[in-house]
Parts: sequence; structure tokens; C-alpha cells
Amino acid sequence: MRSLVMSDVETGSEWAHLLGRAMAGPLKGKKLTPLVTDMMTWQSWKQKHPQTTAMQLSRTSKNFNRSFYNRDPERFVAGFSLRDHDFAIAMTDLQQVKVHQFEAAGVPLLATYTSGATGIQLFEPNLKRRQLTFKAVDNGQMKDAETNSIWSRLSGECLSGELKGNRLRPRVVIMSFKTAWNNFHPESTQIRINRT
Repeated sequence: MRSLVMSDVETGSEWAHLLGRAMAGPLKGKKLTPLVTDMMTWQSWKQKHPQTTAMQLSRTSKNFNRSFYNRDPERFVAGFSLRDHDFAIAMTDLQQVKVHQFEAAGVPLLATYTSGATGIQLFEPNLKRRQLTFKAVDNGQMKDAETNSIWSRLSGECLSGELKGNRLRPRVVIMSFKTAWNNFHPESTQIRINRT
């Protein structure tokens, strides 16, 4: 479990990154506020943000790329917590169907996968108190059944149609080794996806 711990520079407290909680040190018991982030390939990012520059950091592990999500997807899940419950979605399931709507802890959710991304996105499929129903279409996009508007699976932004310019609210999701997620969240519920 040692590799799943990080420490902060200011206090030297040790944090479990899958829990976002300090496990030892002066800040023991404190919890970080999670942020929504995008994980994607550099090529996909540059396509969307061509003026981006990047700082090159040394790698902390020689094996960093060996089990990268898309190269070994059966070892990974997208995990999230909602209303004091933990959930996981198998990466291999979502790679097959691309868009999956479901309910977790009574909350309607939408999980999406895009080949240019290195993870899974999670959104609320509601817009101005109206629940939308989505299906995958080509080019990393999806379409809602209610207005036939076209949306980005990666950003949750409506690209064309009646709802153009609107954006679905993202939810925090953590890409993790399946075994690590289950170790930290042993009561986690697996979201089942029908691949047909």
C-alpha cells in the first residue's frame, strides 16, 4: 500500500490518494475536496487546446506507461463516491458501449468513454431540470433523444443543435487499479453494463 500514499511538502502528512484523506502526520483525519479533472492523451489535448505549453516533469516510476489504462484496461475501474456509497465501473465495459446511463444512490448519471481520453467521464444527464437520454455516435460524440443535439463525450458540451452551448455538470471520478480501489473501498458496488 506504500505506493498509494503521497505526502505534502508543508507538513509531511501522508495522504491516501484514493481516499483523499491524511492517514498519518499533523493533518491526520483531514480530507481534501475532490476536483473534476480530464485525463486524455497529449494529442487529444493539443487538438482541443492548440496553444497549450507543458512543463516536463521527471517520472517517478520507470513502469509508468507499462499498465496505462488503454493498454491493459481489464485491470482498471472508474471509481466514484456518492451519498456515502462507493461505486466502480469496469473500464473494459465502457470501452465497448461508450455511453452508459444509470442511477447510483438515487442519482441519475451518465458515464462516457472516448478513445482520445485515458479515462472515463461522469456527468449528470440533467439540463435545467430536464433529464436527457443519450446514445453514442461517431467521432467521440453522443446525441440526446429529446432534441437530437450533438454533445462531446469528453467535455459534456453540446456542440450543435437546439441545446448548443450548454454543458452537462461533471462529477468526480477516479481512474484506479481495480485491486487498489477494492482495497480502499471494499463495499463498493459494481455498476453493471450490458455490452449488447
